[in-house]
Amino acid sequence: MATGERTAVPSLWPVEARLAALLPDLLVFRKPRGPEPELATAQGVLLGVHVTGFTALMDRFSLTCKSEHDMDKLAHIFSYYISDIVEHVLCFGGDILNITGNVLLALWTVKQNQLSDIITLVAKCSLEIQEKFGIYHTKEGQDLQLKIGLSAGQISQVIVGDEQRQYLLVVGQDVDDVQLAQRLAQANEIVLSWNCWKLCEQYMFEVEIMREDEAVKLRDMRIIDPFDFAEHFDKCLDYLPHYQTSADTLRTALDLDPDSALEQTLRKHIMKNLLEKIDEGQPTEYVSEFRTVTMVLVSLEFHKSAWVLHLCHLIQEAALYISTVIEKGGGQLSQIFMFEKGCMFLCVFGLPGDKKPDESAHALESSFSIFSFCWEKLAETKLVSISITNGPVFCGVIGAVARHEYTVIGPKVSLVARMITAYPGLVSCDEVTYLRSMLPAYNFKKLPEKMMKNISNPGKMYEYLGHRRCIMFGKRHLARERNKNHPLLDREKELEAFRMAQQGCLHQKKGHAVLYEGGKGYGKSQLLAEINFLAQKEGHRVLPLKLKETDFKQCFYAIQTLMAIFFEIDTCPAYYRQECLHKQLCGMVEEPLHCLFNDLFFVKFPLSFKVSHMDDLTRQKKVKACFFQVLQEAVRETPLIFLIDEAQYMDAASWEFLETLLSSVPIIMVMTLTPTITLCDCAQHFLQNSQAVLVPILKLAATSLLRMACWELGVVSIPQELQIYLLHRCFGNPLYCEVLCQDLLSKDILVFHDLQKEEENSKWETLSANAMKSTMYSIPPAGSEDQELYICTVKDDVNLDTVLLPPLLKEIAVNQLDQLSPEEQLLVKCAAVIGHSFQIDLLQHLLPGWDKNKLLQVLKVLVDIHVFLWFNKSQELPAESILVPSSIKIIEQTKEEKKKKSDADSPLSPQEELSLSQTEVLEFGVPLLREAAWELWPRAQQIALHLECACFLRDLACRCGNCHGGDFVPFHRFAICSTKSCSGTSRFCSYKDTGSVLTQVITDRLQLPSPQDSFQFQTKECRSQEAFTREHCRTEEEFLDQVNRKLAHTSPEKDVLTTKPCHCEEILKLVLSPLTRHCLVIGEATCAFYYLLETAAASLDLSDNYMAFFYLRKASSLLGQPSAFSFLKKHKVKICQFEEATFCCLRSEVCFNMGQITLAKKLARQGLQLLKRSFPWTWFGVLLQTFLEKYWRSCSLSRSPGNPSENKKKLAVLQQRVRCLSLLWQLYNLETTTSSRRFAGLATLMQKNSAEELASGAPVFKLVRYANTSRNQLWRLWFSQFSSDLHF
Repeated sequence: MATGERTAVPSLWPVEARLAALLPDLLVFRKPRGPEPELATAQGVLLGVHVTGFTALMDRFSLTCKSEHDMDKLAHIFSYYISDIVEHVLCFGGDILNITGNVLLALWTVKQNQLSDIITLVAKCSLEIQEKFGIYHTKEGQDLQLKIGLSAGQISQVIVGDEQRQYLLVVGQDVDDVQLAQRLAQANEIVLSWNCWKLCEQYMFEVEIMREDEAVKLRDMRIIDPFDFAEHFDKCLDYLPHYQTSADTLRTALDLDPDSALEQTLRKHIMKNLLEKIDEGQPTEYVSEFRTVTMVLVSLEFHKSAWVLHLCHLIQEAALYISTVIEKGGGQLSQIFMFEKGCMFLCVFGLPGDKKPDESAHALESSFSIFSFCWEKLAETKLVSISITNGPVFCGVIGAVARHEYTVIGPKVSLVARMITAYPGLVSCDEVTYLRSMLPAYNFKKLPEKMMKNISNPGKMYEYLGHRRCIMFGKRHLARERNKNHPLLDREKELEAFRMAQQGCLHQKKGHAVLYEGGKGYGKSQLLAEINFLAQKEGHRVLPLKLKETDFKQCFYAIQTLMAIFFEIDTCPAYYRQECLHKQLCGMVEEPLHCLFNDLFFVKFPLSFKVSHMDDLTRQKKVKACFFQVLQEAVRETPLIFLIDEAQYMDAASWEFLETLLSSVPIIMVMTLTPTITLCDCAQHFLQNSQAVLVPILKLAATSLLRMACWELGVVSIPQELQIYLLHRCFGNPLYCEVLCQDLLSKDILVFHDLQKEEENSKWETLSANAMKSTMYSIPPAGSEDQELYICTVKDDVNLDTVLLPPLLKEIAVNQLDQLSPEEQLLVKCAAVIGHSFQIDLLQHLLPGWDKNKLLQVLKVLVDIHVFLWFNKSQELPAESILVPSSIKIIEQTKEEKKKKSDADSPLSPQEELSLSQTEVLEFGVPLLREAAWELWPRAQQIALHLECACFLRDLACRCGNCHGGDFVPFHRFAICSTKSCSGTSRFCSYKDTGSVLTQVITDRLQLPSPQDSFQFQTKECRSQEAFTREHCRTEEEFLDQVNRKLAHTSPEKDVLTTKPCHCEEILKLVLSPLTRHCLVIGEATCAFYYLLETAAASLDLSDNYMAFFYLRKASSLLGQPSAFSFLKKHKVKICQFEEATFCCLRSEVCFNMGQITLAKKLARQGLQLLKRSFPWTWFGVLLQTFLEKYWRSCSLSRSPGNPSENKKKLAVLQQRVRCLSLLWQLYNLETTTSSRRFAGLATLMQKNSAEELASGAPVFKLVRYANTSRNQLWRLWFSQFSSDLHF
């Protein structure tokens, strides 16, 4: 259900039904009880299904997966598999209690005298499950198999928790028996507990007695006349009052009447983040996500002597404390489940809406608090074990439509369970948690490696010892060192503030403080490293220190550490520390006062009589006075500078000391602050000091950011698509740029070229470097003139739009996303699918059940907090739910015109029936947010949403209304119509079986543009000047009539004044380019190739040769590598001959613009050959072809007109022929030889004949003036020289 479920929860279900689908009938039909834990007992049969092989399958994925989306397969496999089992159990009347990990537990609640009949029913259900689903073969080679256990007898149920959150527990001997039966069963086996065997009709089963284990292995059911299972099944239905007999749903709980009291009861059993999404009305398919979380598993084992009711009270006490502590740290108690010796509590940090910075540290600290509480406060506790892991998981809904659960799936979920048994009695964590917590290493102890079942490489493990006092010795200084090869960029103003403070301190003999404030990654640490270098270069003494979050909790810690650095005892051996400190203090501090520093610096000076008579407050004041005295003496000899990185983590006592020091000692203090963290009162008071200056650190300019990227990559220039990639993700943040560049290098998706090697390529596949050389030198070389200079390009088969973010950056972005409300998160996630820029109409199209008012309200909030920005800065949010003019100046056809057309022609698609108004356009204003939000979607839902976007944009993919509409590749849709009609199916039909209802709806109506599709980009003013690409232009005469009308209404003088601005550039950015991206993401290569040609043609029309080259390289990668032998050439994508010819023609034009003359000629000839025209290579061939062309010209007027139905395609072929011949004419005109002149003349003659072929003798020169109005440069060049080269 999570990733590609075959059915989806109907959006019309009431809230009660959606809640009931997440909970068992045991809760839905439960009678209200008191607040205290209260046991309720009943007779019943338990069925436990264990999916074996699932942990081994997850281990395979953990070893091979390169991204979180690779685990999408894992979630899909398990959800698909378990949903069949759930539905089968529901069909037999079972109640799914829970789906925990890879175990499903179901219950049939009946009376004592009905147990034997129900055991027969459950046994039959188990046999059918094993028969139908007992083994599942996966493509990864790891089979999933089932082990089933049955038990029967008295079942106890208890609810623990408080009024906000409650949990259902099923306890008792029979619960332990079903778990034991599961463990005893082998793959594809069914085992009955001994009590279940005694209660059943034994003569009906073929069994094998397992006497040592006191269990029975079920082989089969005996066929005993007159036993009829159908009759027995009907009999059992009388015992099951909540069995659903209708075919619509499998549970009666889903059809209950609205009941507010019941709803409030059920809500207590569901996690708050899921409740918020249900209240928001989000479809179930939109709930699931892939994200990195931290999991805490708490295992409590109790003494066997404890009574069941007493254990329930212990579990209640533990649950209340655990949930309180976990929620304070930003996590949630997800599940409580029983096992033979006790119970387990699964807690998750970082679920949707809960992501917080430092979640691993919070998880460790919460775990240690829980560990201490359970040992000290819970009686009858035999053993407490806690394990913590961090990693990517699937967070979402699994199961069937009628009964599903919200859970987490991933390799780290299996690991956290294995660690409980491997390291009992400890708070253990994996290496990822240890590293991401950023806690001091002395708070951990490395654990010995242990083998874990079905986990091949668990990695290093650590025991968390709790928060202990930090020792400064051996402490870090600044975390970042200055890189001489990477100079500081765009920080002149910030450095000037330091120089001003430096001069003021030296000349005025007053202390000065400079505090740099900037967001994470803005280069604060690098700036301090630069200041450190400059100060030491000028002879100043610098005391650098970097603080951490835990340092805030230790009083006077920052000053303690700075003074240890000052006395040079921070790195000396412990046995030499006291002697070193004694030397430093001699002459500045009296000998009897040396013992004041014992506790501060961990030394053992003898306690003097003077100090022994001081109280604590007096001692503290004396220590500070000594520090003032020592520092006053030091600055007389050498200027002193304190460098404190991450000063927001400084304790209040240290802030107070520094403020006093600033007013009394001429010292320079340079600090960095992060604005998102609230400062203490002492820090706020320090900032108000007249000697302190707060300097904001701004983001880098785009040019500086790109220079930085070049330095990181070791190149002098980067391609345009990589520039866009970095600018859209970094927003001027240096850290993001650095991490992204390192990630690109580690993923090996860049190709490096030597800049000095200049040669003309004869192959299209080797043109990348030449394209860079011919388009950009905007970024100067980073090194000396003697070194080798390189440029880089992106590999052809890499789509930068789908390159996943590095984990560090994704965590930062998800933290920001989770600070938004659920409805804001959903809007951002849907906008992320569309792209960096998006239209409001399309966004509303993706949001289920949202009206325009709600959309605009949420958008206004997001614009106010700068999550989104207007694509056109002058735009403002509409006050009402109407659309206002936008950057795409397109006016729709009126409803009356559409109605008339729908009556005359075939029915329009649903998209064409929409009233397409002018649309507002926004773009993301927060770095990394779009990419992180896009990565959260499961793969199946990604495809469904990208298909929806492609369907919406498909009808908008043509020239703007001021350019009279039409394809960018002239008559493109007419040329491919025969190919498409022959296929008989949609180009997107291969995705109809993905399981998503949304996908199936889309694929039924999403196709490539056809000649019957009307262009949406038509203005009322242009309807009297119909472009010759209109559908009703069916014959040559009509085509020429349109040319006549165009010429009659057009004059060069009038055109200069009346020409309307072209908006094809906006269409390229907001329609065509995103449309190609959507097609590439969903893997529909044929449609992607079609729109790549359109996008490349549009880029050439707009004189953007490099982007045209980029799109054509993408098209080349779709076709695959060309074969050395023409007869072996076979494209990966099936395309028609016209598209292949257009591909050659566009590449030829790009090569011409790049100066690759030989390759341009070759590609133009290939295009002509595919269009059934050949162009000679030799002078003899020129003579022969010239003779044939002239003879053909004299005979062409006498030919009868062709079939009118083929003329549309002939128009497309004509355009491409003329384009190829025009290119050849220009290419040969570049040369001054006689031979080249002949080739150019032949090209001109062939152009004229190609035009006359379709015009059937009509005056082709009527096209001349029309061509002069065309935006296509090649047409203008050809017609301007047509007459002069006609006679050669």
